[in-house]
Order: sequence, then C-alpha cells, then structure tokens
Amino acid sequence: MKNNNPKNSNKLINELLPLAVCEGAVVLLILLGAGILHFLDIFKFNITVLTGALLGALVTVVNYLFLTLSVDRAVNNYMTLRGDREMTDEEAQKFAAENSMPIQNAIKTSFIIRTISMLAALLVAFLTKWFNPLATAIPLLAFRPLLSVIEMIKGKKAADPNPENFIKYENEEKESDE
Repeated sequence: MKNNNPKNSNKLINELLPLAVCEGAVVLLILLGAGILHFLDIFKFNITVLTGALLGALVTVVNYLFLTLSVDRAVNNYMTLRGDREMTDEEAQKFAAENSMPIQNAIKTSFIIRTISMLAALLVAFLTKWFNPLATAIPLLAFRPLLSVIEMIKGKKAADPNPENFIKYENEEKESDE
C-alpha cells in the first residue's frame, strides 16, 4: 500500500528533517572534537572518524524513519477501522482494547529492528577498519537527547490554543454566571 498523499509526505519531512539536521550537527561536532584532539597530539585523526560518524547518523535517521512509518501506518489503520461515528466511553474503551494491538506490535517490532540495526552498526564499526567505533556510537547515543531538544523547540513554536475554538457546553455559562 503506497501512500502518495503530499500532506503525509510533508509530515514525514517535518518529522525527519530536524533530526537529520541535528545528527548532521553531531557529525560536525565529532569532526571538530577529533580535529582538536589531533591538533593537541592526543588522537590521530583519519577518515574513519568521518565514516563512523556518518554511519551512526545514518542508522539513527533511518531507524527514526522506520519508526515513524510503521507507527503511522498502524495508527492510520486503527483510525480507518474506527471511522467517524460517535462512541460512548464504554464503546471507545472496548474498541481500543480490541484494536490497539497492531499499534503496540508495530512499536515493539520497530524497537527490535532499531536495536538490532544499532548493534549491527556498532559491530561493523568494531570489526572493520572502515569506521571509528566511538564516532559511530556518539550519534547513536545522541538520538534521545536530540529528540528531547527538538520537542522542546517545537513546543516553544506551538501557538497557544484559541479559546474561541473551544467547545462550549450549556452548563458552563450558567456556572460562570453564579
């Protein structure tokens, strides 16, 4: 099932672009740090630092892409199944209990695949001479802190909700008049 909806493509780009930019910044910081350590004769800088940092950043971004796509697909299927009809609280709870397993499975599967791919990247970095293992590990470890920073920045950009768009109930006006 291929999704050509431009709205979903923009959402995907808006999700991935900040992480890709931040991971790019991490790669540059790794190179800067390695350059400084090389200048101080503490560390011998070579191309494996760059390839290792790029490997770690690439695995992180691809993992996040996989997570986003798999969870979005599961949520979209859930919402399609749910439809637009009104449900009572009991119906909604029953529906969620019966149909939320695919979302949970998508998250679990994504976690397993992401963990295996991160371990594989580190294993490749340790077993080959093409990648610096430390430079590979740093972008992988930076993933969670970067997501926190991205969410904080996005949270600051989010506009306050417009009270005019709130649902007003009949009882609300009577209570506020008393």
